[in-house]
Amino acid sequence: MNAGYNILPAVYDRWQSTYGRSFSEMVFPRLLAALRAHRIPVTSMVDVACGTGTLAVLMARRGWEVYGIDASEGMIARASAKAVAMRAPGAVFLQQDMRSFRLPRQVGLATSFFDSLNHLLTHDDLLAAYRCVRETLVPGGWFVFDLNNEQCYTQLWTRSDSVTHDEFTMTLENSYDRKERVATSHVTVQMKEGNGEQRTTETVRERFYPLEEVRALLVEAGFSVRESRDFNFTHNPGMGKVKTWFVAERE
Repeated sequence: MNAGYNILPAVYDRWQSTYGRSFSEMVFPRLLAALRAHRIPVTSMVDVACGTGTLAVLMARRGWEVYGIDASEGMIARASAKAVAMRAPGAVFLQQDMRSFRLPRQVGLATSFFDSLNHLLTHDDLLAAYRCVRETLVPGGWFVFDLNNEQCYTQLWTRSDSVTHDEFTMTLENSYDRKERVATSHVTVQMKEGNGEQRTTETVRERFYPLEEVRALLVEAGFSVRESRDFNFTHNPGMGKVKTWFVAERE
């Protein structure tokens, strides 16, 4: 897992804006619906691998006590600045690894979205993250998260893509190893600065975990799985159900 992203935190929100809405904004109503459906009466949470903090800020603006943790120093800096700009003092951001994080106190809900957990490339790492989440939840606390399913990797990670923004261009050279179940994206960002361009390449790797493996690891970590279903996170039916939604309760 690469926690040392340098250029991605700087362009992340602008990259997301090219799609109209960020993933956090798209998943926000789905999360609220899950809280209602499962009657989850909590007002404190941690967003694991929070990125630039959009979801954490949205929840904090609803009056929640919110922690956001991410291993990337750049992501945490962006998230903290966003909380100030959007007047969300209830959001606190900490630079920590999702396999070993600790909070000042336990919370009622943990979330992790936009395939963040797919960045963990071994079963041991994923189990460690699940165990950390369990320890940070109060008894009977809830864990809501998503993972990319294999359709996502075979459909979206087997071709190159590019994004054009007024301030940069981004190229993603993707590949998926079906045998190893590991996807790789070489992300090249060219920042447009004056008459020249600054070019940086970073590598993102993710692993596909079959549903039965995810459920088994959750149970081993001390969770009961209440919901797991594939879903389409966009309004484009052609995208297909490329992600799996999980709701689990701490035993």
